[in-house]
Amino acid sequence: MKNADELKQIFREGWRNADVVAHRVERFIDGEFGFEPSRRAWLEALSQATHKCDIRRALDMGTGPGTIAQIWAELGYETTGVDFSSTMLSAAQQAATRRGLSIELIEADAEYPPFEPESFDLVSSRALLFTLPHPGYAIARWTKLLRPGGILVLIGENSPTDPERIKRGFRPAPNWTPDDEYRSALHQMPLREHTDSFVRVLMEAVGIEEIRNIPMQSVIAARVEHDALDPPYGVLQGTPYIVAGRRAED
Repeated sequence: MKNADELKQIFREGWRNADVVAHRVERFIDGEFGFEPSRRAWLEALSQATHKCDIRRALDMGTGPGTIAQIWAELGYETTGVDFSSTMLSAAQQAATRRGLSIELIEADAEYPPFEPESFDLVSSRALLFTLPHPGYAIARWTKLLRPGGILVLIGENSPTDPERIKRGFRPAPNWTPDDEYRSALHQMPLREHTDSFVRVLMEAVGIEEIRNIPMQSVIAARVEHDALDPPYGVLQGTPYIVAGRRAED
């Protein structure tokens, strides 16, 4: 068994790989979020997550190529994205520049965010918890970064159970295959498989209140429309979720 630092180093090296980064950009920035019906659906869903909230500063943890950070910036928030892959951050900067968006990008460990308590009105992450050695500590620290009444938004996918959907949803990065060490590291993660219901429990444990699942019907419909193109795009085949809640007021 490897310790947390050793596991993170394995992931860091994987996510610095140029083929992996290019795949994330192709699949999300230029792919799902570049498909206009899908982008509109995600924008509306994330807008609902912050509905009637006074948001000025937003922080996206494990931002990768900046997929969610771009949405926050597009909504007019002063946005910061954090990732421990410098290559991912370079891709995020290029993507933001192409869209004319201003996003501060910082290389740092998502489990140890380098910010003062109560610095943000919104903290988000997408598809990150399953890669963290200590996701419970991470969520607790992210919550402390929120001002009282600030919003925590956790985004992910409930895994498909149908074998055909699983097969269609798997698209590894071209020219890169996870080695045995990388696969072994993933299997050591405590949240390698988790659902939106489990995420809600974690949020309750750190004092998040008014927790709600955001309706995702429009996002799912846009994926179906995207997949109907010729050739089919083949977006992720799991069921997407957004869970949002408020940090308790002091």
